Amino acid sequence: MRLFCLGLLAAMLQAQTIPIEKLSQPQALRGQWKLQEGDDPRWAQPDFDDSKWSSISMPDQVNQQFGQRWYRVHVDLSAWTSQEQIGLLVGPFGSAFAYEVFADGQRIGSLGGFRATELRLPAVAVFSLARPTGQKLVLAFRVRSIPSAYTIPAETEASASFLGTLEGVRAQEKLWHAERLRGRLNGLLISAAIAMAVLFFLTLPLSRRDSLEYFWFGLFLAGSLGFRLIPLYPESLGLERVILSNLGVALSLCGAVLVFPFLLIELFVSRHSLVGWLGAGLMYALAGASMASQLFDAPLTIETQRMLALSATTGWFIYYFIFAWQYSTIRGQLLAMHAVLLFHMSGTLIQHFAVRYFPLTESQGLWLQTIRLFTLLLVTFAMAILLNRRAATLANEKQRLSREMAAAAEVQSLMLPGSGQGGTEIAIDAVYQPASEVGGDFYQVLDRLDGSRVALVGDVSGKGLKAAMLVSVAIGALRMVKSSSPGEILAGLNEALLGQGGFVTCCCVRYMPGGELTVASAGHPAPYCEGREVELVAGLPLGVVAEAEWQETRMILAPGAQVTLVSDGVVEAENAARELFGFERTCEISGKFAQEIANAAKGWGQNDDITVVTVRRNA
Repeated sequence: MRLFCLGLLAAMLQAQTIPIEKLSQPQALRGQWKLQEGDDPRWAQPDFDDSKWSSISMPDQVNQQFGQRWYRVHVDLSAWTSQEQIGLLVGPFGSAFAYEVFADGQRIGSLGGFRATELRLPAVAVFSLARPTGQKLVLAFRVRSIPSAYTIPAETEASASFLGTLEGVRAQEKLWHAERLRGRLNGLLISAAIAMAVLFFLTLPLSRRDSLEYFWFGLFLAGSLGFRLIPLYPESLGLERVILSNLGVALSLCGAVLVFPFLLIELFVSRHSLVGWLGAGLMYALAGASMASQLFDAPLTIETQRMLALSATTGWFIYYFIFAWQYSTIRGQLLAMHAVLLFHMSGTLIQHFAVRYFPLTESQGLWLQTIRLFTLLLVTFAMAILLNRRAATLANEKQRLSREMAAAAEVQSLMLPGSGQGGTEIAIDAVYQPASEVGGDFYQVLDRLDGSRVALVGDVSGKGLKAAMLVSVAIGALRMVKSSSPGEILAGLNEALLGQGGFVTCCCVRYMPGGELTVASAGHPAPYCEGREVELVAGLPLGVVAEAEWQETRMILAPGAQVTLVSDGVVEAENAARELFGFERTCEISGKFAQEIANAAKGWGQNDDITVVTVRRNA
């Protein structure tokens, strides 16, 4: 029995040397390797006694703990007689690494680095070896491992190394990349779908500035996308861009955590309280500390990093239940949205908790990844539902407002007199062209008992429905004034408009039989007569000061002459070169019909309501 045990032990010792029969095809270095924690340069020497080291069967998903370690493997080349250049393909050592390679004590190359901010993503590398002097070859690997706080076994890769001709191992390297890409094709397709969602949600607020929550959700998806995308093909980042690579990894790991509080605020919280901001700041601090550990060579232990990640995720739940649910603005509309977000947070919390406290098998890790991906897709789907519902609500609201604006425009048109007001001695013509559905300009033509005719043009401050309501007040008050004096008419309007929340500019003219014309202005552009402005004293706008007075100017309107009243929409019309229509052009065309004047200003570039009233004395 003792002899049998000694023979078995000898066989095990022999098994630690891997025989290489031929190198025409790369041969995997499968078998027993030696493993030792720590770091000592002597461990690279071929005559070092590694019999007391631990044995590990390679390839394996190795290097799951923080720190440095060495691997050694003995290779028997006695059966290989070719003189071709030997090549070594070194596979990835677990989930995060940097390593140096030694052959018979001579350093032949490295991947990554042992300083701060070096690349830490799995990859393979090819090294050329000099022909060994003997029949034995000792390969030693100095490995540095800084696994992520988020690492689970399903995210690691087996360390498969090959020995063969240099040309053969380079072909094997290409095959390794192709196999990795094929194995991760589903992940690439899913990442492409998420990337399109990221682009959509990030660009949506450009056209809808009141939908900032979609921007935050786009950033949230971007962080989750990076967490999935970077490990798919890390070699594309390039070893020369190590700082950028680490920054991308760090943002991917913590980006979703950093953005999530603000996504919740935009979605559910109707007010941004101080306590809510403090809660979001706490999550930023926890996730930021974990991110800094990823970026700056892990100054914190891996257990501390995982505790920070777990605490930040737990903070999501505390924040959500205290603030988001209590002050939800869509609680009664989208209960499913709350459920899906809670589901996603639960999956994330379970992963962090499991990684922190339990050793996971590869199958358990795969299930955990699947759950996280499923919850991410659910959240994306729920956000799409929210988007569609909001779009439908906004469309219905827009239709309702359009109907109300159309009704308001119709009411406003009924309040204004017709365009033509003929007579035996004078002819009054008017044109009103609002810049939108309802406008802030108005005009009136009134016949008085003394035989005079009064024409008035006004412009209300502001735009939209508020301005239209003030127009209604002004027209109603104007019809209550019985005087024919322009100054008294403006005084009556001023009394009615005080305290209405706006002001009105106005120009009023009265024509008496025989040609006498009386004009008064309340801050309005002066009327035009015979190609020039009428000289008058412009008083204060209406609705500003109580008991103000407006001076009247009298003149004689000759037979065939015309006086033209316009709103500032004519003078301030602006073309594409941002050039105003101006007073000079208005003066030049002031003798034309009202419609011609309005068309000229509109053709120049309308940006405000246009109103033109002409009073022409018949020849």
